Amino acid sequence: MLQAYPTKNGTGISIFSNYGGLTLLYDTIHHIANSLNQKDSSQEAQFQLLMNFAYEVRKASSGQRLKEQFTFDGDDIRHTLYGFQLVWTDILIFINTLRYNAGYIQTDKLQQAVLYLLEYITEQALFDYDPVGASSIKELVAQRINVRSQYAFIIYQALHIKYVTEKAGKARFRKIPELIAAHFSEWRQEHKNLVASFQRLAKEQDCSIADLEFSDFPEIVW
Repeated sequence: MLQAYPTKNGTGISIFSNYGGLTLLYDTIHHIANSLNQKDSSQEAQFQLLMNFAYEVRKASSGQRLKEQFTFDGDDIRHTLYGFQLVWTDILIFINTLRYNAGYIQTDKLQQAVLYLLEYITEQALFDYDPVGASSIKELVAQRINVRSQYAFIIYQALHIKYVTEKAGKARFRKIPELIAAHFSEWRQEHKNLVASFQRLAKEQDCSIADLEFSDFPEIVW
């Protein structure tokens, strides 16, 4: 079973489970990712997003991320669970990508259960950190983020850097809906300016925007 908690400084979410739970999540992510056509630019961007998510889950399941001991209510046995951390904006984008594409393929009840549980624990962790901010951010769980854009993967990276470099705290947390809208909403001038900057950079490097990636990511203070 998956469980989640906000990180100490409110930068993101810590997700824990046993090996079986993480494997189910990993398999569900790959099931959805494998349905995408990587020759289509928008689907390629979504595939890359899901591969980033799957990478963290796989690292966690092999014990290379977090490891904590938990005692559950009514159970005196200490259980060792493995986990990973994601920035809030990242997990919201990943969940949107999963849910959007799950609507177009065959998924079984277990896979749907994994998706619903992931969405549930993420929403609960949002409220555990800051109920005021979470009341608006919860509307972005599994909806309202334009992951269909061919620029989704590079925009996700830009948003990650923007969020992580801002001062930690609830003020930053409460800006998440505005930050996501500014980056992903195609009608927003901020989004248009961002895409224009990618187009200039791609021209300078003689490559496509899909080939662009940020190489210098700031250290995350969780």
